[in-house]
Amino acid sequence: MSIQWDLDHSGGVDLLRLSGYLGQDALHRFTGAVDWARAHRTGPVIIDLSALRGWNAEGEAAIVDAAARLGTDHGPPAVCGLEDRVAPLIATAHALGILRIHPDSATARTALAMP
Repeated sequence: MSIQWDLDHSGGVDLLRLSGYLGQDALHRFTGAVDWARAHRTGPVIIDLSALRGWNAEGEAAIVDAAARLGTDHGPPAVCGLEDRVAPLIATAHALGILRIHPDSATARTALAMP
């Protein structure tokens, strides 16, 4: 199983939406999506996980790596849509300031929108 993705530019914030399952088979596609977002972003990036059916340990590590690769030029990237999923690596990255966590894309957009 793989993932699908799209990138939306709106209000000075870029939203990278993912769906499917982020496992070993989808890592290459996810890396490509992040590289595309890096090349075409117009502001801070939100990685929306709300439509993902799940991920394995490698998938979660790839999300944290993506946040680090997106850098902090526009502030740390944000992750939203975790819901009640257990994500210890993402929580640690948040605690270290590598990424921000928001409950949903609307909240993340509001928090990251440029004045």
